[in-house]
Amino acid sequence: MQTRAAVENLKSLREEAEQQGIQLKPPAKLASWRGRVQTVLTRALGADHHATKAFMDVRYAPRAVTSSSTQSYFDNAFLSGLAKVTGIIDAAIFELELAGTSDDAVDETAFDPDLWSHVQSHVQGEEWQKVASQTAIFVEDRVRQWCGNPTGSSGEALVGKRLFSTVFADAGQYRLGKQAGEWEGWRALGMGFAQALSNVDRHNIQKRPDAKRYAFGVLGLGSLILTQLRHQHGDDLVVDGE
Repeated sequence: MQTRAAVENLKSLREEAEQQGIQLKPPAKLASWRGRVQTVLTRALGADHHATKAFMDVRYAPRAVTSSSTQSYFDNAFLSGLAKVTGIIDAAIFELELAGTSDDAVDETAFDPDLWSHVQSHVQGEEWQKVASQTAIFVEDRVRQWCGNPTGSSGEALVGKRLFSTVFADAGQYRLGKQAGEWEGWRALGMGFAQALSNVDRHNIQKRPDAKRYAFGVLGLGSLILTQLRHQHGDDLVVDGE
């Protein structure tokens, strides 16, 4: 969840608690409100964050009850729990605002424009698995197209490692870098992209806690390869069938 949206949602939920107070006590209303708070905290800060854990530990009922316990005793316990939660929400808002707007301000000019256009909707939808997989698919497809759809000895289309090893070969038209060491480095980078990332992300659904960070890493590496191709061979790339 983007920082700005999380802060706005938390402020709205805090205001709801402050305005309704004891009216949130009915189980259905309390469950709805708590569920929404938990969703925002978990998505914005993570399930293991101290604020999320503290929120989950809040009690809304007294720890001890006797036959002489009055309704006001239960109401005060509920309001005390509600006050603790609004304090936790305040702390979460402070932390999110302190972190700034780095999550919101993704500079699209930092990525290859065609690649960004291809994955932008997935980034905005926080579909991190799709960001990674679509980056892998797009980069390989674009390298193949730009470099003239190279084929193997039997006329088959080159894919994955073979595509990058061929396109970025020392004697290849589209080798990257200015000297032998750089040629080898860029070739290894392309082959590594295909072997370590493309095969995994195109054929498997990865569930990992750092999915967003991983997705932007794949996006950055894919963009780097396309950017260098544009930089060195822009006039020679085969664009849109030309």
